Amino acid sequence: MKSASAAKVAAQFNDYLEASREQPVLVTRNGRPVAVLVAVQDRAEAEEVASGRSRLLRSVLEEGHRQIQEGRGIPHAQFWREVEESRRANRPAPSRRKKA
Repeated sequence: MKSASAAKVAAQFNDYLEASREQPVLVTRNGRPVAVLVAVQDRAEAEEVASGRSRLLRSVLEEGHRQIQEGRGIPHAQFWREVEESRRANRPAPSRRKKA
């Protein structure tokens, strides 16, 4: 696997995208892995790669599918409303520090 710092990848992004066609590219920051560039052929493959990498995401999707099959799903608009409410509830409070 090829490896490069985030700064180097940012400076030569297109080159590293091309390199990812041959092998995954490990991106590091301060010597620690932070991401991997992996080439994909289309959106479906990208979604498969992304969901396949996360057991938690895969389990959430499977549970959602089960609930829909059992008739326990929620309408699309309600889902997105609940997502937005959750985002607002989890957003950190603005900083009140005064600038010097």
